[in-house]
Amino acid sequence: MALKKQLSITVVNQAGEGSKLCSILKEAGINIEAISVSEFTEGAVMRLVVGDDRAAVRLLREKGYAVLVRVVLTLVLDDRPGMLGEVMTKLGKNKYNVNYCYGSISPGSERAMLIFAVDDPLKADMLFAGGK
Repeated sequence: MALKKQLSITVVNQAGEGSKLCSILKEAGINIEAISVSEFTEGAVMRLVVGDDRAAVRLLREKGYAVLVRVVLTLVLDDRPGMLGEVMTKLGKNKYNVNYCYGSISPGSERAMLIFAVDDPLKADMLFAGGK
């Protein structure tokens, strides 16, 4: 259970844009911990959770990117059937809307990391830290 800052960056939806943005972070030694890319008609939104969010925001803004910062709920869950459903049920019963989520697990791993954008991530985090 953790709160992290997610960076949302709107980019042109064309070959090489993701590579360009990732290279900027790599050159600064900033690790990408999670990523989601969603397309829309005029472009795409890259959502990133990075190792050093303050440095990444400063650097990307210096390079001309518009960066929106949002606090998100990050959960590391056991990889077993029904685990995600349990989390969604707990959030729903406590009236937390999940605006979107994304995550992944490596083959053979026993744990998965998921990112949840909820209306009140601080209070939602308390659900999983024994707060309710």
